[in-house]
Amino acid sequence: MGSSPQRFCVCTVLFAGFAFATAMSLNRTARAATPEQVQKAIEKAKEWLYKQQNPKGTWEHVDKPTPDGEKGDADPDARQWGGLTSLATYALLAAEESPQTPKLQNAISFLKTAPIEGIYATGMRCQVWLFLSDDKSVRPLIERDKEFLLRSLHQDVAHAKDNRFGFYPYYFERGKPHPADWYDHSVSQYGVLGMWALEQAGAEVPIKYWQVVDGAWQRAQYADGGWSYRQKFVDAAPDSAQGSETPQMTAAGIATLFITQEYLTADLVACRGNVSNDHIERGLRWMDKRIGEALTNGNLYGMYGIERIGVASGRKYFSTTNWYEVGADYLVKSQKPDGSWQGQWGVLPDTCFALLFLVRGRAPIVFNKVEYSVEEKKKTVTANWDQRPRDVANFSRWMGRQIERDLNWQTVNLKVPVEDLHDAPILYLAGNQELILSDEEAGKLKAFVDQGGMILGNADCGSRAFATSFEKLGERLFEGYKFRQVPLTHPIFADEQFPAKRERSHPRLMGLSNGVRELMLLVPDADLSRAWQARSEKTREEAYHIGANIFLYAVDMRNLRYKGETYIVTPDSKVKPTQRLLVKRLEMGDNWNPEPGGWPRLAAILHNKPYEIAVDVQSAKIEPAELSGAKVIDLTGTGAFKLTDEQRKTIKDFVNGGGTLIVDAAGGSNEFADAAEAELKAIFGDDATKALGEPLAADSPVYHLPGADISQVRYRLFARKVLVGNLKVPRVKAISIKGRLAVFYSREDLSAGLVGEPVNGILGYEPASATEIMRNLVLYSSGIKLKTPAPASKATKK
Repeated sequence: MGSSPQRFCVCTVLFAGFAFATAMSLNRTARAATPEQVQKAIEKAKEWLYKQQNPKGTWEHVDKPTPDGEKGDADPDARQWGGLTSLATYALLAAEESPQTPKLQNAISFLKTAPIEGIYATGMRCQVWLFLSDDKSVRPLIERDKEFLLRSLHQDVAHAKDNRFGFYPYYFERGKPHPADWYDHSVSQYGVLGMWALEQAGAEVPIKYWQVVDGAWQRAQYADGGWSYRQKFVDAAPDSAQGSETPQMTAAGIATLFITQEYLTADLVACRGNVSNDHIERGLRWMDKRIGEALTNGNLYGMYGIERIGVASGRKYFSTTNWYEVGADYLVKSQKPDGSWQGQWGVLPDTCFALLFLVRGRAPIVFNKVEYSVEEKKKTVTANWDQRPRDVANFSRWMGRQIERDLNWQTVNLKVPVEDLHDAPILYLAGNQELILSDEEAGKLKAFVDQGGMILGNADCGSRAFATSFEKLGERLFEGYKFRQVPLTHPIFADEQFPAKRERSHPRLMGLSNGVRELMLLVPDADLSRAWQARSEKTREEAYHIGANIFLYAVDMRNLRYKGETYIVTPDSKVKPTQRLLVKRLEMGDNWNPEPGGWPRLAAILHNKPYEIAVDVQSAKIEPAELSGAKVIDLTGTGAFKLTDEQRKTIKDFVNGGGTLIVDAAGGSNEFADAAEAELKAIFGDDATKALGEPLAADSPVYHLPGADISQVRYRLFARKVLVGNLKVPRVKAISIKGRLAVFYSREDLSAGLVGEPVNGILGYEPASATEIMRNLVLYSSGIKLKTPAPASKATKK
């Protein structure tokens, strides 16, 4: 496996990278809403919405539409009748309420039969069909609403030079759009949203529809990038007072163009450089300048629009504003005690808009697509990282359908702090040029992986230059490790949703492993990006299946994190430790440090409250002078090893002198475990032979320290398939020396668990349990007493 200390000169980046967070001029709220606060706000909103249902189980104010003339065309009791039930049902389904929930059955039945004729209402009803697309009874309803939206669009030839052309009126009646002379960008975006949902639910939408809509919205854009509620031709004056550009309508314009571009750029798969859309880019620049006000002015309809463009663009920031963080913080603080919101559009619609912002904006992120630069003719230029601009967006949406979860994606660059890269478990690098990264950029990639992340590379058009340089980058970052072809017996091919034995073909996949998990993966010639951009899930399904398997491998098939949730732990600068502990990690074997991010994370946990312990983790050779001053020594690895007689004596003297030895097989490696057991018996004789027969009892004081209690543990899914017996208790074994538990040994992995990121293929404990076990081993060995109780074991919280 080679030398694992990996002395690449970025060792300080692992935690120093977090210092950049305070130095960056990113607009982060001083007290941003926590994921727990967001979840509480969502639950309160759902509870409030259910309380608003009428006795019939819908959200309508009246049993049938109010007659013409009594109310406006946009009124939910008149032409947009059915819209309130559509919007509320959609919001609840998006908030992960099941379509089978009894509370929603009457609402869904109503939507299936209600004679809805308004565009707003129909657009929202179509969002509901997307959650019911497997219901055969919905198929004809999808076709019905598709035909309705096609016929409602102003696209008569007589209107081709009219500002109405390509937009929607308020409603459709007696075979014609109504009012005949009306259009606006607000209602039109809902018509397009509805058609988009129908296409995703299986409807075949003519390409001409997307072309007409795309041209109309481009034509209506102002030169500076904004959109207004209504506008005449681009060379004419706006429609009176309704021509002022607004964030709400600009968000509508950007979101609509992102939708149309999915269908109009699907064939842009050649390797000819990055692809961008000038209209979208100008719109985003317009929004950059106004995002702060748009997120906090109480216009929740507008916030729903911002969420849509944030998700569609893959942006985490508009200018320097983290749009979801700022928006979620505003919504959590402005929510009424009863769970509702009151903005400018009525308490029911506003509560739905707020709920949609919170739930859709926080969806787990599949990939962070990396924007990077390369050296070209001695100049730094933007690389061809985005030649297929909708590849990851398309894949993420497809992936979400497979696991019935809303999933997002993001773009990132290597100028941001390392912590920003961890919104997703995987960094995705694509291109067709030689990768030449600076030491700072390479250091951030290494820190990301050391902290549990994985990097996936795609050679666009099978570029040899990209593939070769990607492999060289990996071997530069992780000295001693080499790329090899990932075998079909690997968990990526054998244990995930799409096993290789059922596939017609298998993309060649190269992997760089630390012996525990894959650090970097490369698709050198199958060009996943091309298939994803072209939306070829039916003709190149293997490209989607391997992407799904890689993603599921990285999250251990089920551990999806909402935006804002993180396993990353950094030392709290406000905490001043009152106790100190020196830990030495033994440099033994070819791969003694496969997970360099694990112990720094545990040290950060113990630094923070309630522990307040300064843990100094150092590497050491197995020599008496090297181990001096340490209370604990740690030995791990992934392969067989053999100690010399002098090394055995050094370890034995250390333990007899009052120190503690902790040994675990990284990744659950059988080769290391067998060697470790043999060495422990050679060092400690009969004491080891007896102790290694049975694990510590579940009621051992080691697991029940004051303030650090472990009542139950959880094993990784991979381990549960292999291990037998009680899988609710730890299996750590201990050797007693002079009446003291002085040696702890775990055949099941602890080292990878310390990193915190779940991943498949590891024979050991889930990260939370592994961390708690190692925490207790260290605390017990050190004799340090806690001042205040630690939190309850996470493994017991359900």
